[in-house]
Amino acid sequence: MRTLPNTPVKIRSGVVVAYPGTHCTAEHTALCKSLMEPLGLFSILPTENLIDVASGLCGSSPAFMFMMVDAMADAGVRMGLPRKVAASLAAKTMEGSAKMVLECDEHPLQLANNVCSPGGTTIEGVYRLNRAGFKGTVMDAVIGLLRKLRVKR
Repeated sequence: MRTLPNTPVKIRSGVVVAYPGTHCTAEHTALCKSLMEPLGLFSILPTENLIDVASGLCGSSPAFMFMMVDAMADAGVRMGLPRKVAASLAAKTMEGSAKMVLECDEHPLQLANNVCSPGGTTIEGVYRLNRAGFKGTVMDAVIGLLRKLRVKR
């Protein structure tokens, strides 16, 4: 069984993806599942090549999330919040937002739109992120690291 955990498994809030391969029995898969599920979300992928895709999406993205929390905290510090408070607020906001994506039956973009009021501050921030190419930049990072991974193999 080939598995790929990400770093948040250290606090039992991560993701482990797996591909059983041709030699794994149902018992092997069940054993792996029982060992990995306590670490967070456990997902069995239908093909081995998707392990590389999951590596880009789940394996590397904690670094991107940490960078987002840091950027948000820096903005809070720049506007007068103490660093520890700003970092905690940013991290908890990210945690709650991620939980909403997992638990609400709405597309992430709809959840974002629900926060925006006409002419409000949130839509101003969304506009600035869109103008700066936020979505394309994030997608480029994930796709770029996947291409690098494939070149290394």
